[in-house]
Amino acid sequence: ATSGFNTDCEVCHTTQRWRGANFDHPSTFPLTAGHSGLDCQDCHTGGVYTGLSTSCSACHQGDYNATTNPNHGAAGFSTTCDDCHTTSGWTGVNFNHTSAFPLTGGHGGLDCSDCHLGGVYTGLSSDCVNCHLADYQGTTNPNHSTSGFNTDCDQCHNTTRWTGATFNHPSSFPLTNGHGGLDCFDCHVGGVYTGLSTQCNACHNDDYTATTDPRHSSAGFNTTCQACHNTSTWGSAAYTHTSAFPLVGRHAGHNCNTCHGTNVYHGLPSDCVDCHLADYQGTTNPNHTTSGFGTDCALCHMSVNTWNGANFSHPASFPLTNGHSGLDCFDCHVGGVYTGLSTQCNACHNDDYTATTDPRHASAGFNTVCQACHNTTRWDTANYTHTSAFPLTNGHAGHNCNACHGSNVYHGLPSDCASCHIADYNATTDPDHGNFGFPTDCELCHHSTSTWSGATFNHQFPINSGAHRNLNCSDCHTVPGSSAFSCIDCHEHRQSRMDDKHSDVNGYVWQSQACYSCHPNGRH
Repeated sequence: ATSGFNTDCEVCHTTQRWRGANFDHPSTFPLTAGHSGLDCQDCHTGGVYTGLSTSCSACHQGDYNATTNPNHGAAGFSTTCDDCHTTSGWTGVNFNHTSAFPLTGGHGGLDCSDCHLGGVYTGLSSDCVNCHLADYQGTTNPNHSTSGFNTDCDQCHNTTRWTGATFNHPSSFPLTNGHGGLDCFDCHVGGVYTGLSTQCNACHNDDYTATTDPRHSSAGFNTTCQACHNTSTWGSAAYTHTSAFPLVGRHAGHNCNTCHGTNVYHGLPSDCVDCHLADYQGTTNPNHTTSGFGTDCALCHMSVNTWNGANFSHPASFPLTNGHSGLDCFDCHVGGVYTGLSTQCNACHNDDYTATTDPRHASAGFNTVCQACHNTTRWDTANYTHTSAFPLTNGHAGHNCNACHGSNVYHGLPSDCASCHIADYNATTDPDHGNFGFPTDCELCHHSTSTWSGATFNHQFPINSGAHRNLNCSDCHTVPGSSAFSCIDCHEHRQSRMDDKHSDVNGYVWQSQACYSCHPNGRH
């Protein structure tokens, strides 16, 4: 009654027994863990059950006030106990440090007082240097204070360990390859870290000055080291030669001093002869100097892969084709003479001209324009185009010159057939050309140069048709060796008939010449 309990007895009691009531504490304050199993009066002191606060501090204010590790009151901790404590146990606090300063790595597992000296928990800075100023000031490798390092410790350090800091060098000078893995003072001599130049020469000037292969300083090389060097290795510099003189073929892979032996690198000409003058002067096959060769080596030495095996493009005025190609220069340029030589064949082949006997060129008066008959493929089997006045066709073709020009006479010869074929004319018996008085104009009957036999004579009296066709010459020309002819020898059996038929013809006689006079065409 004094505690204000309601009179709804079955909330706690049953009909089994009155004593040993079972009360379900309100869900606004569940009796869990250390709060369970207690007598009601352990918490409800003085028999007060209504109007009590559910805040932890309402019961645990004394614990709050009595706590010294840390001192909650002096530190200004809030009285919301369940921020750190649970009903399972009052000790063994689990405090979630603020997200602004998570306790990771070496910051975890410490007592609060290890960092919160003097019991100060509020208003503290989260900057590392607030706790690690002594570490900052005491560091000598490198000396942070004198080097002007900033106090933003987490740029190099982390909460896992203080030593073994990792510093990300500025992107303006990344520590790659040979620059990586060094101690800071290897480059920052004297503990100077600010205001240093990023130019290679700022650190490598001694290397620049001491280099002799090639000698950088006296050669006037610029101090932009990265033009040839990189951070992987200082030696084996890779220099890209100027595009005006690329180092390809045999020019590549040489030491600089091989060409720049005088240590001169600027203003050098790119002409081959400037390096190869000794080669030019020492060449004897052919002798370049005495022969007056030009010093433009690239005209013949067209490849930088090898000096030997030069390939000279002979002038277009005298191309080296067929038999003229593949020869050594001195085969033609006897005595090492290369300039002012004639391009006429006879200049080299006059001995061939003089020694030729089939036909004999010299005595025959042949001209010395050799290419009129010869070519560069081979000297023999010359191909001469006979004059258009007497073309060599069919049976006239394919003969040795001497077959017609046996007397070695080639100029002023007549072109009429009989001048060569008079023996054939005299020896012919069918018909006997000489006795019959045939003309010596052979082509009147021998119309083709394909064959001498099978001549075709255009007879004045038609013998190609009628009864007169297919007759031999002697059938009509009955007198050997005479051009006389006979009509009546063939037509004798018709004399009486002819006499009758011509009875009215004035002056008619039975005589061959009379027959032809009236019948020149062989017609009635």
